[in-house]
Amino acid sequence: MTNNIEQIRPKHLAFNLEVDEKSGTAFGVLLASEVRSKLKRAHIDKALSEASLLEWRIAGSIIDTLLDYYDQKVPCRLAIASRCDATFEVVLSEDHMAAYIDVVPAQGGVDLSVEDLREGLSANLVAADLIDLASLKAVVAAPEARRITVAIGRAAMPGVDSQFISLVAQDSIQPSGEVRAINDSIDHLAGKSYVIVEPRTAIMERLPPKPGKDGYNIFSEALKSSPGIVIPWSRNMTGTFFDKENPEIIYAHITGHPVIFEDGGRIDTSLEFDKIDITTGHVEFDGSVLIKGDVHPDMKVKATGNIFIKGIVERAQVKAGNNLIVDGGVLGDPNMDVPEIGLPEYDCVLEAGGSIEAQYINLAYLNAGKNITVKEYIFNSNLKAGKRVAVGNKGGKGRLVGGETHAVESVTAKTLGSQAYSVTKITLGYSKVVTDLFRKLDFIRDQRVNQAKKLRNLLPPAVPAGSEEIARSKDELHKIRKIESSLLILQDALKEIDRRRRRATPQEHDHPTPFISAKSTSYPNCYLEINGASVRTKTEQQAIIYVKKDGIIVRRK
Repeated sequence: MTNNIEQIRPKHLAFNLEVDEKSGTAFGVLLASEVRSKLKRAHIDKALSEASLLEWRIAGSIIDTLLDYYDQKVPCRLAIASRCDATFEVVLSEDHMAAYIDVVPAQGGVDLSVEDLREGLSANLVAADLIDLASLKAVVAAPEARRITVAIGRAAMPGVDSQFISLVAQDSIQPSGEVRAINDSIDHLAGKSYVIVEPRTAIMERLPPKPGKDGYNIFSEALKSSPGIVIPWSRNMTGTFFDKENPEIIYAHITGHPVIFEDGGRIDTSLEFDKIDITTGHVEFDGSVLIKGDVHPDMKVKATGNIFIKGIVERAQVKAGNNLIVDGGVLGDPNMDVPEIGLPEYDCVLEAGGSIEAQYINLAYLNAGKNITVKEYIFNSNLKAGKRVAVGNKGGKGRLVGGETHAVESVTAKTLGSQAYSVTKITLGYSKVVTDLFRKLDFIRDQRVNQAKKLRNLLPPAVPAGSEEIARSKDELHKIRKIESSLLILQDALKEIDRRRRRATPQEHDHPTPFISAKSTSYPNCYLEINGASVRTKTEQQAIIYVKKDGIIVRRK
């Protein structure tokens, strides 16, 4: 860098810019001069601009050295700029399902061409027929490119297992009367008719499994798919039989109410009540239950099949093995104190192994294995659904205000929160078991990483290459080996934690993309969480759908 430095320093120096076009290098030259002059960074930049070299790679630190030599009156010839061609790097995903390109743009040199990129991908064994030409052109046209996807494989799609299709309605396909009166009040006794089937009625059909679809990676290597499997019929299908001519359909053997589950169905003889109160006592039944009126306060109803309630449920506990249908509403204690933080102790509890439906929910706890569907509103309640929560079906008001709601696939309502900015919490995505496992594994992983950092700090610094080894005592060597052994154990522990986290993470094909939707309005102070990402709404939004993207919750376009 300091070639041609003269032993005798001249009285004055003059700056000159020399350009070697062959090597693509610009030199700043300081020569002895009889004339006094000034040299600042601006003078050098002006010389580079006049030589059309500002697009070259400028060595700012070398220019600073040149200026120091000028002040010290030391003649020199330093390379201050260089012409650089564009470069790129091909990056392959760990699973070999995508190829990306990172580009460092040209600085006065030759730009990249599509053919350059093709050759680079080919050198990395990316199949030519999987390279996206439009993406390559976009990379070439962009001033700078970072992780642009230019080739993707196709994941193997697993086959579809046997599917079970219900051939009967479990509740009703025709209402028994109008739900709303003329004055817009709710008629709790209007609702769905109760279905009874006769012997030899077809109940359910099992469709055969479908094969999978093979995929391929970016090297055009085949990825074999797994075929769908035959799911056996449930063993608990009392009251049904198979027809010898069609063993894929089950039929009713007796008169009763059909209870449909994922892998079969059964026929229950049903139990009917006009109401549930102190005259009936608590009810527990192995089958389905129809209640033509209300379930009164402090009462309990439990059935292994479906439960149909034509009236309301007030401060009672109702548990269904399958579906729970309430034509009226669900009311907790109106005098209950609702804390500003957390949830109250609910004395109105509804649980179902299948789905729950109701007109409205107020101050209650609901837990459904599948869906929770509410027509009018949900106020200050705690809901947990194995699949979806939907508020506002069939023309209802669809308001979800206060409390906490958890679902796996989606939560939809017409309005989320209220004009009073009530705290409304909605959690979506993985089941609580998986979420708790993630948090536990992340906590343990952070502890192991911190332990490893502390141990590395205890190790002596590495000996530079070519240097002599430092003589150490037996105790020092023993301590070093012990630390290194502990680091290997921690490394294995981290790998095991990462493996367990990957195994616990639901795959994309396991569930559809979870989302939270407000068809009309989303008010401020809604605390939303989707698969670990969280946000608090701060402004009023109209007709919005929230999804998780790149680790944060965003508005779906």
